Amino acid sequence: MALPTFQPVGARRTVQDQVYSQLREALISGVFEAGESFTISALAEKFNTSHMPIREALRRLAAENALRISTSGTAYVPAIDVAEFLDITRARGIIEPAAADLAFDTLRTRQGELQALQTRHEAEGLAGRISAMLGANRDFHFFIYEAADSPVLVSQIENLWLRSGAYVRFLSDRMGELLKTSYAQDFAKYHKIMLDALAEGDREKFRDTVYGDILATQSLLADVLQGGN
Repeated sequence: MALPTFQPVGARRTVQDQVYSQLREALISGVFEAGESFTISALAEKFNTSHMPIREALRRLAAENALRISTSGTAYVPAIDVAEFLDITRARGIIEPAAADLAFDTLRTRQGELQALQTRHEAEGLAGRISAMLGANRDFHFFIYEAADSPVLVSQIENLWLRSGAYVRFLSDRMGELLKTSYAQDFAKYHKIMLDALAEGDREKFRDTVYGDILATQSLLADVLQGGN
């Protein structure tokens, strides 16, 4: 397994917090495949730290259901599970539109910033830069959710995205081929409809389109999962 290039930890935050933050970001971004494992010693070497902060960071991530810990102490990314994926997206379909509804008035004053994120997302996808496209997609969505000014909701959404990381990786490994098909014409359409809804001042359309985007991703990934199993 090729670990990502983690940054050495410093002293301004606790070592455990820095390890946890970097691992969490890697998991959300789909760096690790489902079933992928890594040992405390390997991570300690990567982070240039002792075993203790690694162990504690892994325990925190396991408590968030982002990782599993085997009886031997090895951490691993949970296997792909269609039922779990559907449950995660069902929860997303409840929480994320609610956050979007709360954010609507603020976003009406920040449409240019959201448009810029959408432009970057579409450009990266059309250029075939899948990792950058997925990163831009995340930035687009969290720009919306953070505008809700609800740290509790954002924390819950982050946890759902954290638990979706392996599914994102599974999809990203196949997205390059999808973008060579007619899918390339429509992959950003929900983002564009959201922007139209903001411009029109249509709160209901905006909220419903956030939900529609989640359902579309669910359908796409379900199709890919079924094709890959």
